[in-house]
Formats: sequence, structure tokens, C-alpha cells
Amino acid sequence: MAEYETKQRRILLNYLNAHPERGFSVEELFDALSAEHTADIVPGKSTIYRLIARLVSEGLVKRFAAEKGRQFAYQIVACNACDAHLHLKCTACGSLYHMDHAVSEQIMREVLSRSEFSLDEKETVLFGVCKSCKPRQRK
Repeated sequence: MAEYETKQRRILLNYLNAHPERGFSVEELFDALSAEHTADIVPGKSTIYRLIARLVSEGLVKRFAAEKGRQFAYQIVACNACDAHLHLKCTACGSLYHMDHAVSEQIMREVLSRSEFSLDEKETVLFGVCKSCKPRQRK
């Protein structure tokens, strides 16, 4: 069944596609869309929640646990194999990076061989500080 492309869905997808390196909470998405568009076409928070849930189920958006509390961050799937590798999240700027597939496989094999624990690459995010933020962290 074809998905009807609403104006609100298109606005949300356009924003996520314009920022593929970041994950956003629903509140951040609402604030960003409100700043860019007139109030009459900005999806409300409940609409964003509904759209995000559908985009996650369709595999167009990835959901990650945020580093604070029980919130989630949502990021557009910028590559075809996003569920086949680990991700890195910068705790300073919020950027989310796709780890090289071969490195992801090596880490997952190592964890499995040492602890008999199988990582779920779709859900595993490693937190740290990115190269751009590292100098600012030292100050």
C-alpha cells in the first residue's frame, strides 16, 4: 500500500534529510520546524510523535536511546545498511556517526568470543566525544 505523502510528513523528512549527521528528540524537531516554518504548516508534537513512529517502522528513521534519561533520539537512515553496523554518538555536540562495517563486525565478534554476549547492531550506540569536540573538551 502506497504511503500518502502529507505536507507535514514531507517537512519532517526534508528536515531530517538536511541533517543526516544528527539525532533529534521530538521536542528538538518541533522547535527546529517551528523556527523554519509558519505555524500553520508546522506539525504539532503529537503529529511528530505519530510520524516518527511510522518512519521508524518503515525503516526510514532510526531510534536511539538518548544519553540523558528516558528520551529517544531519531535520525534519518542515511545509508542502506544502517542496521548492520554500530554507531558512535558524541555527547558534546549530539552528532551520530556510522562506524565502519568491518570494524563493527570485529568488535561484535570480540565481544561474543570474550563474553558469549551477542550485540544487537541495530540498537548499539557507543558514547564518547568526536574529533571536532575533543579540543573544546580539553579547555
